Amino acid sequence: MGEAEPSGANELAEDHEADSRMSAPPRYSRRDAWLGALLVVLVCGVLIEARLWRPGTCFGSPGEEGNIQIMEALAWWKGQLNLDVVERPWDTVQLDGKYYSHFPPMFTLVSAVLVPLFGGVPHWFVVLVIALPVPLLGYWLFLRRTGSPVWGGVLAIGLVCGTSAFPVLDKTIRGATSYHTNQTLAVIGLLIFLWDYFGRRRVWPAAIGLTVAVWSRQLTIAYAVPLVFLAYAGAKGRVRLGRLTIAVCTLAVIVGLVLTLNALKFRSPFETGYGLIYEGRDDPLAQEARTFGVFSPRFVPRNLYYANLGFPEAKTITMAGEEQIHFRPNRMGTGVWWTTPLLIWLFVNLRRILRDAWQWVPLLAVCILYAVLMCFHGTGYEQRGFNRFSLDYIPVLLALVAPYCVQGWRKWLSLAMVGWSVLYFRVLI
Repeated sequence: MGEAEPSGANELAEDHEADSRMSAPPRYSRRDAWLGALLVVLVCGVLIEARLWRPGTCFGSPGEEGNIQIMEALAWWKGQLNLDVVERPWDTVQLDGKYYSHFPPMFTLVSAVLVPLFGGVPHWFVVLVIALPVPLLGYWLFLRRTGSPVWGGVLAIGLVCGTSAFPVLDKTIRGATSYHTNQTLAVIGLLIFLWDYFGRRRVWPAAIGLTVAVWSRQLTIAYAVPLVFLAYAGAKGRVRLGRLTIAVCTLAVIVGLVLTLNALKFRSPFETGYGLIYEGRDDPLAQEARTFGVFSPRFVPRNLYYANLGFPEAKTITMAGEEQIHFRPNRMGTGVWWTTPLLIWLFVNLRRILRDAWQWVPLLAVCILYAVLMCFHGTGYEQRGFNRFSLDYIPVLLALVAPYCVQGWRKWLSLAMVGWSVLYFRVLI
């Protein structure tokens, strides 16, 4: 009889198989890869509830829906930073009798390109350029991580339709609101960053992705940590110096534009405007922000609950003279672990991930971002049955677990997890 395999040998073999997928030749044809991308787009297009074709709709044009950043882009073309409005829109900064947007600049920059041509942001542009890249980029990322068009497609559908990306995309397509459009753009930036970070490990595509993400959601600046690691560890000698130069210059541009806009609008480069939007308001959120600040440890217990658990609320109603209990999704935030259980593979494979610097460095960035996010004064309210802030880190966590959750018997459990998530976000929510 042969000797028994050493303890952990099978686990090490699985690790090697998963970690070497990216360097092995593709096991699929180009036709299969593109067919998988097409199927992902079709499935997501069928599942999404928002209308994908609304000819004549242009957000921000007279008589149509818009958002504060489209208003800001229109103001820029008039040579001013303040919004060209008479009454103060919701969630804007009032300063010296003028109103300003406090949102990060990415969608304002996009809108500024479009408003001279269309008078606003056309609905078709939101669908094709802002919404469509999410399933496509997700598919190419997971195809790269799993080496399988089938499982790349399953995980892409899981990302788009089985996380808070689904309601966020729906609201982006419906109304191009600042909150959801910014969140969608940040996901695009993260997917671009991850696609090259876990692929050819070039600095410039990752730098572009990080720029899009941070100019859409500022806290994603935490991913500067893996960007610098990518630049440093991906090469040696003079090449390394050039890569580090690109990374540092990118961060300088990212931070420089934000600080400059802050100084021009709010008189200080370090004034983000988030605290100023509550001046003149007496709602509970405004009172808390004024009392404890925009970030405070006081908010950690509440944020931890809604980010991780956030169960539906029991409501007692009377029907036909009888009291009945109905469960409704709460509007403060819903836990990610039971709505997207695929994330649980992170804990199962944590030891494997921590053995590889290329994986634990982005996980470190997630931890930094998460810690700061838990101190934020808001949960993302109002969000019925989902948690949009979770999209700042869910794409990274799914990219980390992707190679491991499709191995052997695990793939069937992963398929069930994705099925539950899609059912929840498409039906039960």
